[in-house]
Amino acid sequence: MALTLVLAAILFSYLNPVVNFVHSYRGSQDAKTRLAELQAETARLDRRVKATLEESVLEREARRQGLIRIGERAYVIHGLK
Repeated sequence: MALTLVLAAILFSYLNPVVNFVHSYRGSQDAKTRLAELQAETARLDRRVKATLEESVLEREARRQGLIRIGERAYVIHGLK
């Protein structure tokens, strides 16, 4: 009977580390998934930054904001509705 109680106590002492291991494993899988998502987002944002730095994109955005090049003449046309 005493041997059974000792064996039960030993098995019980291993229970907490096993539970912690399972929680850690699940957490690491969640972290890996989140890391993959963040890496994909980083790659997408890097491509967007590189595309934005192209001169044609910069010029189009500047023109959309109403800017003109040095030496150009700005015109305002009214009544186009």
